Amino acid sequence: MVTCSLKGGAGERRPNNSVPSSSGVLDASNHPTGQAEVMCRSDDEEKHNGTSSNSLDDSLPMELCPTIHPVHNLKLDHHDHPETVSVTLYVKNIAKESLRVDFGETCISVTFRTSDPGFLKQYPTFGAEDDLMQWQIETRGTIVPEKCTYRLKPTNLELKLIKAVTSKWESLEATVDSSSTVPSIQKETWISLAPPKAAKPSPASRKKFEEDASQETNSISLSPSADSVVSFKAGYTGLGNLGNTCYMNAVLQALANTTPLKNYFLDKKFQADINRDNPLGFGGSLAIAFAIILRQLWSGQRDSIEPSHLKSLLANRASQFSGYAQHDAQEFMAFLLDGLHEDLNRVKTKPLTTPVESNGRPDHIVADEAWQVYKMRNDSVIDDLFQGQFKSTLVCPACQNISVTFDPFLYLALPLPPSKSCFTVTVYFDGVDESVELTGTKRGAVKVSLWLDPSQRVQQLKEELKRICAGRFRQPDSEIELVQVRDGLIRRWLVDAAPLSSLQNTNHSDALLLAFETAPSDNGSLVHIAVIQRVLMPLDEHTHCTACKKESDILKRCMKCYSVAYCDKNCQRTHWNAVHRTMCRPKPDIIAQPFVVSLPPSSLTYQKLYRSMLYYSRFSVEVDCPPSANNSSNQDMDSSSSSSSSSSSPQEEGEVDGLQQSKQEQPKEYPLFFIKPIDSQGQGIEKKKRLEDLGDKPLDFDADESPIFLSLDWRNDERSANHCSVTVKSPTDYEDLSQENSDPSADGDISPNQRRLTLHHCLQQFMQSEVLSKEEAWYCPKCKEHREATKQMSVWRLPEILTIQLKRFSFRNLMWRDKIDQKVHFPVEQLDLSPYLSSITEHGAVYDLYAVVNHYGGILYGHYTSFARCPAATSDKSQKDVVGWRCMDDRQVRDICEESVVTSAAYLLLYRRRRGSPGPSASPVQLNYSDPEEID
Repeated sequence: MVTCSLKGGAGERRPNNSVPSSSGVLDASNHPTGQAEVMCRSDDEEKHNGTSSNSLDDSLPMELCPTIHPVHNLKLDHHDHPETVSVTLYVKNIAKESLRVDFGETCISVTFRTSDPGFLKQYPTFGAEDDLMQWQIETRGTIVPEKCTYRLKPTNLELKLIKAVTSKWESLEATVDSSSTVPSIQKETWISLAPPKAAKPSPASRKKFEEDASQETNSISLSPSADSVVSFKAGYTGLGNLGNTCYMNAVLQALANTTPLKNYFLDKKFQADINRDNPLGFGGSLAIAFAIILRQLWSGQRDSIEPSHLKSLLANRASQFSGYAQHDAQEFMAFLLDGLHEDLNRVKTKPLTTPVESNGRPDHIVADEAWQVYKMRNDSVIDDLFQGQFKSTLVCPACQNISVTFDPFLYLALPLPPSKSCFTVTVYFDGVDESVELTGTKRGAVKVSLWLDPSQRVQQLKEELKRICAGRFRQPDSEIELVQVRDGLIRRWLVDAAPLSSLQNTNHSDALLLAFETAPSDNGSLVHIAVIQRVLMPLDEHTHCTACKKESDILKRCMKCYSVAYCDKNCQRTHWNAVHRTMCRPKPDIIAQPFVVSLPPSSLTYQKLYRSMLYYSRFSVEVDCPPSANNSSNQDMDSSSSSSSSSSSPQEEGEVDGLQQSKQEQPKEYPLFFIKPIDSQGQGIEKKKRLEDLGDKPLDFDADESPIFLSLDWRNDERSANHCSVTVKSPTDYEDLSQENSDPSADGDISPNQRRLTLHHCLQQFMQSEVLSKEEAWYCPKCKEHREATKQMSVWRLPEILTIQLKRFSFRNLMWRDKIDQKVHFPVEQLDLSPYLSSITEHGAVYDLYAVVNHYGGILYGHYTSFARCPAATSDKSQKDVVGWRCMDDRQVRDICEESVVTSAAYLLLYRRRRGSPGPSASPVQLNYSDPEEID
């Protein structure tokens, strides 16, 4: 055996005593293989891959040896390759200094210490700081110990086993020897394999089964020796992961807790129904393999088993289940139940049948006839328990012809209602030519929060904005341009076809959605201009010297670029020559919020553009001009405020949204800012000069080239006699119109995104009518043409065991796939389905949950587990194998409380009809679409 250890001290097992130890010390009789191995080695034999370990000294007193606790149900995955086997042990926080890995030719031993509280809960006796845990198995085949390696990670331990002989292992662990002291439970001799000439099994098989059954109890103790006792509880046997087979294990555990199905197989009733001549089945081998697994799971003789034979049978018939790739649990369950149905089909010779047409007859007559036709070819325990019946109604949009058909179903696939997301948009209205008094900052913009389905497009968002802001636009036919901004730049110009989900994928929480009103033009073409605000002199003042990094109150900035400042001439001279000389150039700083100006090419003059920029800029900056400054901006502001009331006070006349100056002092020579072409990142374009005022001549902009990026460069250079002072405004509280858009589906004040999604919401979504696509067009027998008919599904006949699939996986196209992780609240008891029935049932429509298959992870990766209970039947309270809720995670099976069953990972729900539950009244039944919360 080759020993690999990160550090010594992880090693010696105490010798066996005649009395079993109560401290959790692992002895040979308690080991799963019935053997004990000494883990101590000499120093010269412990080297592996350049790493040596120092074992415990053989002379160490026995009382100082650490206690080693055996680990049986360790969660692991393994990937089998012809030459290697990769094993992953899922144990978090393994102490590096305690880890020791021993490779033998046919065994693996891992000794470790962990601080993971979730893992330690399973071993309450593990308490001392020096205590160790040990996981050990016998491998399926022979390995080369000196070539095997391992790698420790924070969340797991990876082992790489090198096979001595190139071959495929069906499992990681070796099978239990039939000569072992543990009674073998893998033999198939208890099942009669003779041809079914008689309905009852042979006397020899009956005697063998009775002998085996006499050994079964709810808690069986296996006694390999008189000094050690190992007990396992019936219903707590796990299933080994053969390599990404968690999907199979979860489904098998759920079916194993289906009481009628379990009793059918354990009571040998299935043997009389085996159909060996059915070409669609497995010749009875699948039913026998499934029965063996159920017997092993409920025997109480093992803590875990490996369903390798069942997987081999399914892989031979269905190539998609061959290998060790991940699969969908629902697809596996449907295939398994279909295979069991064909193996146990009581119909030996299937007659030819024809589809049942309604032809205007009453629904109950057509439904019964369709069910009888189906039962002529299909009659098995799977049909008796799992099969239900749909009612499908098709309405032709042309001739209004109605076609009603009834089809069987094995499971109910329920779509999840799309969860809505909140999109908050600030809408700015065009007020350039309006009076200042009517277009103040708060009146010129509003804030709207919309709850929409992320699968919708930007076009729907714009339409909702226009609907909510109707009456506030300057013209009824005004349009909206929508942009996403961040850090003073327009990051995205949102086109109508863009999905709203793309707005949620941003990693920046400060990204904003801004909408701007655009006036329609005569010919329909507009020039869209994205305006980015900049300042020629940075607004931030320096507090530290750029050269020596010392803080100082007296700093002199570079008068060319303003980007550096120095505390004295020495720092200036040193930094200028070494660094700054080659980098010194004017670089305006981007400030405040960008905006969009949209104008027709014919009216896009410099003055029109200037006034539009000045109007939108005041929402985010405040400009103050010195009284002595000569500024032509006052001419613009004078014209924009010419319609103001003459009775306004002097203070009101001189205050225009942050542009503060006296109206009597209005020189008309210099603008407040320059306009310059830039790129989308706010940087100047070489050989592109500032725009000039050409009077009434339109600017040379083409609508086909839009959007065009321009900068608004504020003249805040203090060296200029005509400068202005610019201050960035804090966000303004605009009028909020979100309350006018409250979603009717929200419960009270809870947003649709946060509402309590229930199973009844999913049922209502399933019952809604839909229009068939062109690819699914229905052939109308009356019109003699294919029509995009309206289709509605409903439930007509309920099964004894109702399987519900929550359709969490969405496939939008070949490239885009997604998973919905939203939590669906489903009842554990008394699920009443009578409001969704389109027929009258005499057996009741109230169900109780008994199993859940969970999926954790994403669309391309994940892990399946299951929750299950096996309650007593209503008429038989003395049933011995009654067990409560448990979590089955491959080999690990543990008790859980009922409150832990409803999680956001639920994927398959298995309900059993409650016996004695009242059914619907005898009056005609109509589909009831009442409030789901009232149904709950």
